[in-house]
Amino acid sequence: MKFPNRALEKTGLSVLALAAQLAIALPARAQSIDEMRQMITELKARVEQLEAANKAQAEAPPPVDPEEFNRVKTKAEALEDQKEASGFRGLKISAGIDPAWIYSQAKGSGSYSFLNNFVSLNGSGESYSYDNGYFGLGWIDFQKELDGGTKFRLTLAPSKSAGSQYNAGNIVHEATASIPLTDAQTRLLVGQIPDFSGYESFFSTSSWNTLLNQNHAITRNLLFDFTAATFYTGAGLDLTRGPWEYKVVLGNFNSPRNDRSTGSTNGMIKSPTLVYNATYAPGQAEFYTLEFTGYEGSVPTLNGTHGRVDQFEIDGSILRGNKSMFLEYVMGQQRGGAFNGSDSQWFGLSGQYAYRFTPRFEGSLRLDYLHNSKNGGGTYNLATNDPSGAGNLGDFINGFGPGDPNAPGFDPNKGANRSAITFGLNYNYSINVSFRAEYRLDMANKPTFYYFNDGLYRKTNQLFGLQTVVSF
Repeated sequence: MKFPNRALEKTGLSVLALAAQLAIALPARAQSIDEMRQMITELKARVEQLEAANKAQAEAPPPVDPEEFNRVKTKAEALEDQKEASGFRGLKISAGIDPAWIYSQAKGSGSYSFLNNFVSLNGSGESYSYDNGYFGLGWIDFQKELDGGTKFRLTLAPSKSAGSQYNAGNIVHEATASIPLTDAQTRLLVGQIPDFSGYESFFSTSSWNTLLNQNHAITRNLLFDFTAATFYTGAGLDLTRGPWEYKVVLGNFNSPRNDRSTGSTNGMIKSPTLVYNATYAPGQAEFYTLEFTGYEGSVPTLNGTHGRVDQFEIDGSILRGNKSMFLEYVMGQQRGGAFNGSDSQWFGLSGQYAYRFTPRFEGSLRLDYLHNSKNGGGTYNLATNDPSGAGNLGDFINGFGPGDPNAPGFDPNKGANRSAITFGLNYNYSINVSFRAEYRLDMANKPTFYYFNDGLYRKTNQLFGLQTVVSF
């Protein structure tokens, strides 16, 4: 008998010896019955020991070939060096598209919305509006952490980047560097920085994780669209202290550069805008966040001048099991920011509730209100947009301003207050793909929505949308 090693060979020889003794003893009957039973028991034990040893030897991994190991190690090190030399080390890339189909009753048309512009450029696009907002995008995001802890981020979104709304043709949504100063929790932040206020985000992502998916409908709320900044160009500090993160930025507000060429009758803005933000996020175990954001500085008005803006915003979220709840409040004013050229003032509230009926299927309800009646209404994110040609009396695509100039009791010094109800459905087809549907009813307390089919003004507008979101 051939054995794989010396230990098994010794065990096998012992078994053979016991078997031989037993074979001799049985014919001679020279042993007692008890002695024979003892010998049989020992023989069985030795056989089991031999079988176990053979099994362990068969299952043992083959010995490592030192030459092959060194070859694999050298190849792995070469690949790592090549990755670092090519700039891929520490690089994270994500991207997505969210084409949508939008029907607006006031416009009397339904159309696919994908990669169109916020301005009339290359035969595509119109002014920014709640039915032409941050959806129908394609984007790609590059993030890289450099040696020494500096973080670099470049996000490109052709046609509908944050930069393109005020700088036509700009495909850059974010271009920032976060540089550690005294430590990794104290950083210098520079570049083009998208606004970070509010409970909704610029991009829609497809995700099973509600914490990563801040948008539950196709359109954004009234506060996001008409009271929040779009981006800042400048520098600031980013401080992390436990669950708190503080950001303070001094820079241009919704502008790549402040100069006399901006069209201001007051000349160049001599002081940057101060933006401050504080976010409390104790972590996923607590399931809630709290955020404060403020703006202080001179900002372009809808009349082509510049006026000081003072605004404060607070928002928060609570996530519990299948439920997601979001709330936001804002109040602000701007010198010379109203449609009639006087000071504008506004305050608003937005709340959203989302519920997952199944792990894949979710429904949401969002309620918005924006009070904006003083001096005919107006915020720095609105435009004098009157398709009827009656005059620059308001933004009648978005439903702001004094309303129909031919309506009884028309008062150019009193603007409309706006509200909206939005119902959304979201189906997670896979971890990277979501399908969405939305019905939205926008309302005003004055006839401020212009209907293109008959040229009349009405107090409401209805919107219906379908969307596919693919992201990774």
